[in-house]
Amino acid sequence: METFETADSKRIDKLPPHSPESERAVIGCCLMQPVECLPECIAAINSNHFYELKNRIIWDTIAGMAPDKVDSISVMTALKTAGKLDEIGGLMFINQCQDEVISTALISNWLGILVEKKICRDIITTCMKAISDAYSAPSAVEVLDRVESSILAIRPQQAAIKSIRDLVSEAVGKIESRFINGDGISGLTTGLIDLDRMSDGLHDGEMIVVAGFPATGKTALGVNIAVTSAIAGLPSAVFSAEMRPVQLVVRSICSEARVNFHHIREKDMPAITSACCKLNTAPLYIEQASQLSITQVMAAARRLKQKFGIRLVVIDYIQLLRGTGDNREQEISSISKGCKALAMELNIPVIALSQLNDDGKLRESRAIGQDADTVWKLENNGEVQPLIQPINLNIIKCRDGATGRVELTFIKEFTRFENQSKIDDNDYPRRD
Repeated sequence: METFETADSKRIDKLPPHSPESERAVIGCCLMQPVECLPECIAAINSNHFYELKNRIIWDTIAGMAPDKVDSISVMTALKTAGKLDEIGGLMFINQCQDEVISTALISNWLGILVEKKICRDIITTCMKAISDAYSAPSAVEVLDRVESSILAIRPQQAAIKSIRDLVSEAVGKIESRFINGDGISGLTTGLIDLDRMSDGLHDGEMIVVAGFPATGKTALGVNIAVTSAIAGLPSAVFSAEMRPVQLVVRSICSEARVNFHHIREKDMPAITSACCKLNTAPLYIEQASQLSITQVMAAARRLKQKFGIRLVVIDYIQLLRGTGDNREQEISSISKGCKALAMELNIPVIALSQLNDDGKLRESRAIGQDADTVWKLENNGEVQPLIQPINLNIIKCRDGATGRVELTFIKEFTRFENQSKIDDNDYPRRD
């Protein structure tokens, strides 16, 4: 039987990392100056940050009280009522916590120690679970996916609470930027002027859902936007669960060159060469996403953000990814929430493509529309054209822009969207 040992095998027998002194000091600070200390502590830690049971019991009691009602007597009374006073050592232990406090000014230091020790315990737990999974899981890829996700989840999130002064300053910056731009958009451009004017572009932290029936150009629109951003110098990523990456690149080259892939002629070659040169230097990253879970897509996007600084993600499409849940609706809901979480975490726009049900609603889960900041629905009014298809893009939800209809044209032979105003009946004649 094979066994594994650390360089210092004695460490296996040690207690998990913790600091009883710091735990008592935090409790003591909250007892001595609850109005000043308790809100800061609640924002930074929870009961899981306390390793010793009696410290956790006292903390849970204090955290459940109004700050101005906290003192040693009221805490003792609450513990006695709950039948837990003897479990923590009575009033003597409560007084001991206060006696060990040198100064409440050191509360941030003690909180930092509790956070550090909690992270170390979580790392140990995750690694022990990973060892167990590595022996029993049928797939190494699944184990690696879970380990990576668990390790990333350990990292504490930055405090989201900002003072009103900071928020006003940030808001003024956005207003000034808007004033300087005039009629320009505040988000990333889609490459379609009419759509930009209506939606105000693509904004950081937002999930944009592009929904439509088959053959309405969902993939084409998503990839067109990603290519436009990449050619403009903004690193963009496409996760394709429906098409192979090379297929998307072929379509993108032909779209940029305005060439029909099925009818390439000698005169088209200069345009194709020019399009290839543009894409060769564009920071565009296309990854195969078939059979991937939303967790794996999120992990891959994090790596692309860290390595290349991506500014946009396109996911094609929601219903082809794997999620979690006891039924299909819960699975799709988990994927949708993952897309929104990814947008918030990386602070970039995430465009998620989605199919529609026969009744025109988002397929398989209402959560998709609820999680999205913006929802675009592509419609062809039932008039299917062979080459140049008028498409109505209905913005049915938009947090930062207007709702309404944008008239676009889908040039099928180039898999390319254009503003309808740019298209003339003679611009792209039928090829024999």
